Amino acid sequence: MNRREIVTLLGGACLSAAVLPSRAADGYPARPVKVIVPFTAGGGTDVVARALASGLSEGFGRTFIVENRPGASTVIGSEYVAGSPPDGYTLLLASVPHVTNPWLMKALPFDTLKAFAPISLAVQSPFIMVTSPASPVRSLADVLALAKTRRLAFASTGSGTADHLAMELLALDAGISMTHAAYKGTGPALSDVMGGHVDLMFANVVAAAPLVKSGKLRALATSTQQRSPSLPDVPTVAEITGKPFDVSAWAGLLAPAGTDASIVERLGA
Repeated sequence: MNRREIVTLLGGACLSAAVLPSRAADGYPARPVKVIVPFTAGGGTDVVARALASGLSEGFGRTFIVENRPGASTVIGSEYVAGSPPDGYTLLLASVPHVTNPWLMKALPFDTLKAFAPISLAVQSPFIMVTSPASPVRSLADVLALAKTRRLAFASTGSGTADHLAMELLALDAGISMTHAAYKGTGPALSDVMGGHVDLMFANVVAAAPLVKSGKLRALATSTQQRSPSLPDVPTVAEITGKPFDVSAWAGLLAPAGTDASIVERLGA
């Protein structure tokens, strides 16, 4: 995969909600609603899902439950939602793999464009490159220099995820090669980074910032053009390399295709 292909995938990784008729869904929800997260618990998407579920529970006066169904670069959880009844009681918190998987996998068990009804973009945030505090690497410049002497290993939340593609883009720009270790979510990936089992990763700032501030991780660079307000002392990749580099994570709420438009509208509101 070349730089243009990676940038195209990352640049196209966005979610827009359709314009829907303004008709309220009377009586919805009448029972608990499941929000499926296609990653393990503890990662950035999971944190967003739990905050979102809490807000929806308060707003609707009904329980919204987060259920983790990780695996296969989010395909397992997405397939579950795609095959669920279109009644508004099973939702998906999708992220970048939702739009990159059709380009990176030979076949999917659902049609990405037809199997879901978009509700709303929920969040957009940067990635932070992190390593273990015990690592000799103290900056992105150190990473690029060390990678020219030995092959570094980096973790990701799965093949084709935005953090995976962001690191591949950086490697292409720098003319280096690294070994990719794919995990089922941010939690287990960060655990191995903290333990020194893999050298580094681009982690969602939602999950990484608290660990950086507590000293369990060392932050090296941020993936967006502007520094993160959560970690304002951490420079951007573009600042260090002098090359354009801007990659964000996002998450958006989807329902199974065929869900009543008034339910989709209420959830989006």
